[in-house]
Amino acid sequence: MKKNQHLTVKGDVFDRGQLKWGALMLPEHVRMLREWRADEPTKHKPHLDEEELSLLQEEIGIAQQRQCMAEMRYWDGGQAAVSGTITSADLANQTIEISSGVGTVRIAFTDLLGIRMID
Repeated sequence: MKKNQHLTVKGDVFDRGQLKWGALMLPEHVRMLREWRADEPTKHKPHLDEEELSLLQEEIGIAQQRQCMAEMRYWDGGQAAVSGTITSADLANQTIEISSGVGTVRIAFTDLLGIRMID
């Protein structure tokens, strides 16, 4: 089951945060809040649980076996992404090597956040 990122649980109450208050806000306030969120840097690296790590491992294996284009999201002081084919997965150094149009990128396993196969 996919998690709803906007839904938080506070005790027994399911809260959608500011989604439910959007109708009561002026458009200028909504625009200012969006700009404020966009300017605010993400300081903390997201934590992946066991299920997300196993799904990530499966997707990496499939993308490497098929040699298809994939978009990898990773943490580099903030969220970053690179698109390309996975050329190798080095278990000794715990890195993945991705060949993109620009060149070759190495990403540590601990920095991976997600993968999406493009074709």
